[in-house]
Amino acid sequence: MSTIFKAMICNAVVVSAVESKDIVNSAIRIHKLSPVAAAAMGRALTMVALMGKEFKNKEDYLTAVIDGGGPLGKLTVCADGDGHVKGDIENPVAETVVKADGHLDVGGAVGKNGTLTVIKDIGLKQPYVGTSQLVSGEIAQDFAYYFADSEQQPCGVTLGVGLNRKRCTSAGGVWVRILPNCPQELLDKIETVMYAMDEMSYQFEGSTAQEVINRFFGEFQPVFTESSEVCYKCNCNKRKINRIVKSLGKEEAIGIAEEMGHVEVCCHFCGRKYVYDRDALEKLFK
Repeated sequence: MSTIFKAMICNAVVVSAVESKDIVNSAIRIHKLSPVAAAAMGRALTMVALMGKEFKNKEDYLTAVIDGGGPLGKLTVCADGDGHVKGDIENPVAETVVKADGHLDVGGAVGKNGTLTVIKDIGLKQPYVGTSQLVSGEIAQDFAYYFADSEQQPCGVTLGVGLNRKRCTSAGGVWVRILPNCPQELLDKIETVMYAMDEMSYQFEGSTAQEVINRFFGEFQPVFTESSEVCYKCNCNKRKINRIVKSLGKEEAIGIAEEMGHVEVCCHFCGRKYVYDRDALEKLFK
């Protein structure tokens, strides 16, 4: 379980942060991620965890799709207002490349010849859909650009995932949003702090999100307004899978069962398998 902390600075800046090691390790275990895939998905899951906790209702839902044309393929991450996140990636075992500076080449694996699309379902007639071009493939910069370009919300985003072989040793992210009433002098100081926030995975080693906020923004006397827990959890269930199987039509479903011995549906987000034999299909289509 991971915890998000949220703080206000001078009633003009909102800072949210989360320590997300457990979320990343859940993703690694479920998807058998290579190191570069773990870094990319871990950063994206960390970001949508922060975004999801901004929803007013537990049922509100967002999906972010990162499609940069790189070896990882399409990366999809989701979050709801109840603190649950999940993700899927087309090529979870993409080859890991290390750059000259010793860092994983996440940008090269994701690619930047593509888009970041965010879909928000908050109970309106139609979901909100926003799209922006990828600028680096490094995830944090891409989300910051998305907010400025698609939602006209100036902000700063920094994300990090630290790995030891195939296990996450530290991970987290900080999301800083600038409110319209923010004085220029304060904005300049906040930007200076944000530029200094590199190597974020190390900042969360043995530190809570609250401690990270205080470490960087303590001089501004942040007022902590709330904290909440988030975790990797898939919302698939038998009822939803039943609808998918029914969409095949009885004739096709029975045909698959006769040929293969059963119909099997596997959830891409959690790996859970739902198996239907001939008798189960007959009951389903009654």
